[in-house]
Amino acid sequence: MLLLGAGILLATLADRLLGGTLGSALSLAALWGGMLAAIILAFARSRPRMLLRFHPFDLLYGIVLGVILRFTQGFLEIAGTGTAVWPTAGTIDGSLPASFWFDGVLAPVVIAPLLEEFFFRAVLLVAIFTAVRRMTDSRSWAGFAAIAVTTVLFIGLHLVFDIYTWWSVATLGLVGLVCAGLVVATSRIWGAVLTHIVFNGVAVGMLVVGTVGV
Repeated sequence: MLLLGAGILLATLADRLLGGTLGSALSLAALWGGMLAAIILAFARSRPRMLLRFHPFDLLYGIVLGVILRFTQGFLEIAGTGTAVWPTAGTIDGSLPASFWFDGVLAPVVIAPLLEEFFFRAVLLVAIFTAVRRMTDSRSWAGFAAIAVTTVLFIGLHLVFDIYTWWSVATLGLVGLVCAGLVVATSRIWGAVLTHIVFNGVAVGMLVVGTVGV
């Protein structure tokens, strides 16, 4: 958590002091660097035996749950605004920005889901689950505490860097709950990673269609 906190602090300073493209890039690098450092440190010390194993069901979980969560986000948006606007990149000529393949695809669909899931669910959730289970000798209480705390922190991280509506916060909460629940239920990380990837990927696909009109 200290490494994440340092990453958030540096990211905030970079964004506010520098601003623009450079500030955004350095802010993102600082945040990701803090997460990556925490993940490497935790995995260098120890990791659960089953955590990195992959099962074909993980792919099924990722596709089905990721799509359901994205549709749920749409329904929540309709409930909050009375309408749902198809996303676009907002360019004048109807084409994708030059930086789209990093900013719009690689960052949100690959890098962010991997780092966020490994930090919140493979490191933090496992640490909380282990500590609470030792204190209570109850897998149920350990699972509940790990899911609840990591979901709240997952939402909190996103709130630090952006202003969200209630339906966006609710969606973040659902993503956090589902991904954390998958790790507790399966003892594996890949179902959560793939769910997050599909959830973000569907949004990116919708953005591409809305922008270029394919």
